Parts: sequence; C-alpha cells; structure tokens
Amino acid sequence: FNVSPRTIQRDLNVRLAYLPLEREGQTYWLDPSYFGRASTLAILRLCEQVGAKTLFPDDHDALLKQWLNPNASPVFVLSGFQLDEDDSHHQWLKPLAKVISQQRNVRLTWVGEQAEQELEPYRLVNKRGRWYLAGVMADAPFIEPLSSIASLKQIETPAAISESQQHLLHRLIEQEAIPTHEVVLKAASPIAHEFKLRNILPEQTLIRELEDGSVLLASRVFDGAQLLPVIKTYLPHLEVISPAGIQALVKRDLKTLLSRM
Repeated sequence: FNVSPRTIQRDLNVRLAYLPLEREGQTYWLDPSYFGRASTLAILRLCEQVGAKTLFPDDHDALLKQWLNPNASPVFVLSGFQLDEDDSHHQWLKPLAKVISQQRNVRLTWVGEQAEQELEPYRLVNKRGRWYLAGVMADAPFIEPLSSIASLKQIETPAAISESQQHLLHRLIEQEAIPTHEVVLKAASPIAHEFKLRNILPEQTLIRELEDGSVLLASRVFDGAQLLPVIKTYLPHLEVISPAGIQALVKRDLKTLLSRM
C-alpha cells in the first residue's frame, strides 16, 4: 500500500489509541471481545469533547484508551479544552487513573505538608485546562488540583464511596467555578510600584504598604499554580507569605530548571 512504517506506527499509537490493541513484537491484533461491539458511545464521547485529546500527555496513550473505552469504569470528567502550560503534575494522571478504575484508595502528601493522608479517589477532572482530583478524604468530598500533590502511592484498601457522597461529588464537579483560595504575597520595594499601578495577579488587592517600601498583596486563585509564571517573572522580589505550599512549588520548579542546565 506504499505506506511507511513510521506512518503505520503513528496510526497504531495515536489514531487507534482508543482501541484495545494487543501486541507481541511487531504483530498487533484486536482483543476478540471487542469484535461486534457498537462504538457509538465512544465516538460520541470524542465528538462531545473535541480537542480534549490535547489535554493528555503525549506519551500517555493508555489514558486515551481508558477515556474512550465505553465499557470501562468512569475515570475522567473533562470540561473545556484550554491547555495548561504547567505539565509538571501530569506524572499523577496514570497512577490515579489506575486506582480509580480499580476502585482502590491511595496515600498521598500535599505540597508543603509532611503528613501522609489516605483518601478515596473518585474522578480526574479537567476544568479549563487544569487537572483536579475529586474524591473523599476523612469522609468529606473534596476537589484539589493535581499540582498540589507531592507524593502518591496505591494501597490495597478498596474505595467505598457511598451514593450520598457520590451525589455531593457530582455537584462539586459540575460547579461552574472551582472554589478559590486567598494567597498573600509580598512585593519588595524594587517592584512594588508595578503592583500599585496595575493588577498583575488574579483578583489582586492591596493589603497595605510597609515601611521599607514593599507591599503586601492578596490574590484569589483556584490553583496555586496559576501564580507560578508571575512569581518566576519577578523573582527574587516577589514571594508568597501564605500558604506555604505555593512557595514550595516555586522552589520545586526552580530545582527542576537548575537540574536541566
């Protein structure tokens, strides 16, 4: 058919990624249980969320298969398809997708915290290009950005999310706006005038001016990672006072950058 091996490889790994293909060496075949199965639902999912493929990491074809498989346990909730420039948290997508499909619990630590917490993951949610984890922690439904996760490990405890908790989680996921959090920052005197002249931060407000010429600022964000580009631009004169977790994110990113140089 005059088709190059590279084109065939691309078609198998990208265009046909939603199919349950089996492989042995250079031989590919379709799972026999998939023959005769109507794929309308998978096509509808793809049509309803055109462009959503770009939200997944380039090397995570297995996640696409999981998303498009109509008979798989629900794992993802996607709303909109703007791209998130910060992809450092993509490492959590595969392990979380696995435990959600297997209905297992996880233990994780949040950025800026030492204590390990056990929780029941429910869905991976993408809103406006940003990934969140929805689940139950200490019997309370929650939704938090993946960028807030510092470490994660699967445990064998089965997840047991009740119907009432699932109902609350669906309401939380369907909210148009993710709940925002206040972040307090300090802009040193060399850059303070810029923040007094215009709003550089999301929902920026001036708390007060300090005697040394610096200013305290407040910003409301739904994910601390929103502030990282601004903070990096004004380093070392802009620092996060609270919560400490965002400053930890900045240090993590700087260490990663320096390790690549």
